[in-house]
Amino acid sequence: MSEALQNLNENLRGQVELYNEALTLEEHKRQALIKNNLQEIESITVQEELLIIKVNRLEKERLLWAQQIGQELGKKPEDLTLIELVEHFPVLEEVCLNLDRVVAQLKEIHEINSQLLQQAMKIVDYSLGLMTHQESSTYTYPGQRENEVNKKRHLMDWRI
Repeated sequence: MSEALQNLNENLRGQVELYNEALTLEEHKRQALIKNNLQEIESITVQEELLIIKVNRLEKERLLWAQQIGQELGKKPEDLTLIELVEHFPVLEEVCLNLDRVVAQLKEIHEINSQLLQQAMKIVDYSLGLMTHQESSTYTYPGQRENEVNKKRHLMDWRI
């Protein structure tokens, strides 16, 4: 096994570990979203930002190793896929499967968290509408348009 291939394998294993950490954080974030624990959400977001920096560093290294392996195979590094590398180097199969698995799990939980955030935003929007006594209505008289002032949200309702 060439040094570049060994380094690529180690790099990908490192990425799998980081993505597993990200998965754990996303699961904690889901629980924090359900509990509406804003401090926990903020703490998790800070941890995720640090994790992203580490992943980006490994990704840059991966591109260097892919470039060296691409030269060995006579291919451009951007044309090399992980599946193609596994065909040439079966030693990468395990890490490829692990990477696929964790990325799929991350995508799934990220979608759930996104839906939870969207629902929370709808609740906030609805609550804000109730607190400001918006005068926006669904129905208007034929030929009459709702005036733009009524469509704006106001922080305070000055009516008596």
